[in-house]
Amino acid sequence: MVVLHVKWAAAAAASSSSPSPPALSSEVREEEEMEFLYECAATSAVEDVAAALAGVAALQARLLSLCRRIRERNGVGGELERAMAEAESYTSKDQVRHNKFISHRALREHIKNIEKIAVASLQESSEVLCLQQKLPDDKHESVQLCWAGKELTMGKKLCDYIGVNEKTKIAIKLTHVPHEH
Repeated sequence: MVVLHVKWAAAAAASSSSPSPPALSSEVREEEEMEFLYECAATSAVEDVAAALAGVAALQARLLSLCRRIRERNGVGGELERAMAEAESYTSKDQVRHNKFISHRALREHIKNIEKIAVASLQESSEVLCLQQKLPDDKHESVQLCWAGKELTMGKKLCDYIGVNEKTKIAIKLTHVPHEH
């Protein structure tokens, strides 16, 4: 399996003219670069990898945005604070330093857990807390992957760029390509 060290700029999401992962412009406003590790086969199609990476980045941004919105409210503490701290730890750069991968399933579980605890502890509906947010389904169509200064072309396989060595670790930059209407 090839290990992808994925980096995407959360600061870019704050301005609409800068590149950022899809569906993140309203969710992440931090001034830092986000990163995570992802594992896939060298023979994976670039568009499949792009869709998976965009999905993880969007969930990571949604989780951090959710924690930030809940912290802005008064009365957060106890079980909710622990759940948010655990979730933020899971999405932190420390996971990369410790060679731990982030999964869609775990991110969704953290989001569900925080939403459930927030609704119970703050005794308000999820709509009032603005917890439910829909993400667009066209993530991979507006994502660009770059490695070693080259754009990875949709329609090719990852092994066309890195070879067939399954023990490779590469750094990938994930950026958003604005739609032209």
